[in-house]
Amino acid sequence: MKTTREGKRFILAAFLIAVAAINTGNNLIYLILSMMISFLLLSVLLLKINLSGLMLEVYISSPLFAGEETTAVFSITNKKRFIPSYSVRVTADTDFSNAYYTLIPSSSTVRKETPVIFPKRGLYSYGNFYVQSGFPFILLEDRRPVKVSGEILVYPTLIEVDGIIPEISGSEIAETIRVKGSGDEIHSIREFGYGDDWHKILWKVSARASTLLVREFAEHEFRRVTIITDNLRPVEPEMFEKAVSLSASISKLFIEMGFHVRLLSCKKVVPFGSGDEHLFRILDTLAVIKEENSWECPASYNYDTDGISIVVLKKQGSMLTGCASSCDIVIYADNI
Repeated sequence: MKTTREGKRFILAAFLIAVAAINTGNNLIYLILSMMISFLLLSVLLLKINLSGLMLEVYISSPLFAGEETTAVFSITNKKRFIPSYSVRVTADTDFSNAYYTLIPSSSTVRKETPVIFPKRGLYSYGNFYVQSGFPFILLEDRRPVKVSGEILVYPTLIEVDGIIPEISGSEIAETIRVKGSGDEIHSIREFGYGDDWHKILWKVSARASTLLVREFAEHEFRRVTIITDNLRPVEPEMFEKAVSLSASISKLFIEMGFHVRLLSCKKVVPFGSGDEHLFRILDTLAVIKEENSWECPASYNYDTDGISIVVLKKQGSMLTGCASSCDIVIYADNI
């Protein structure tokens, strides 16, 4: 509990009135002094009651990306059965904005949304939140810690990468490759052979051709992209964060285009996959990735079977420059 600026002025006035009362012995001045002391004592009592019985929960439903504003929901519950709480503010040691509640009725819960921004990617703990109030006279202010358990995963900043890799994101390579297989689209018609499925015979066409003909179907070949992220030391925080953001953004671009994407880095591998769920697996990895001393990737890149390869280096002369010659595209973070 601390004294506010108004409270300090009030105490100073009370002190001067106390001096005047002692010097003059005037009963009216003593009466004023007693009322001022009562105000102070009442402030202490009501302030403690006002902040008692409060419980806080914090919710963040949407994914968090570094540097982007999102919304946090503060849910504060007043467990007092008959006494409401007034003028309560929720603060935190982290990057949350303050949430202000004018009234929290007894035995009820009040929810309030507040904007939040996390400047960097990573895993943040909620840590200690505080409820504070100056009710009722703003002479004193009390602040009590409220522990909120849980952690928040903040993803890397996403940037525009269409112009960085136009030769891959262009329509000529983005088109699906058709090959013979077990899809739904007819690829060709040929003569029936041993082991063919009888259900694929075209009976009417076979009757006209006087030989058994079967239809072959086309299937879409998986388009694969391997993204190699440079997380080797020496430590270069700014370039490393750019490389991580580039890797995340490129992954998002190709997954949205229907590619199967794999992430390779030192000690971290996310195998081939597609769809939103796979994208967030990659983002989960990139949100907490760190620079390492040596390349110890559990997987390797096979040029013949693993599709397009993109290596994202921190700068020219990086420790991973040697693998750049075998990759289709090399991107330097310091040039972006």
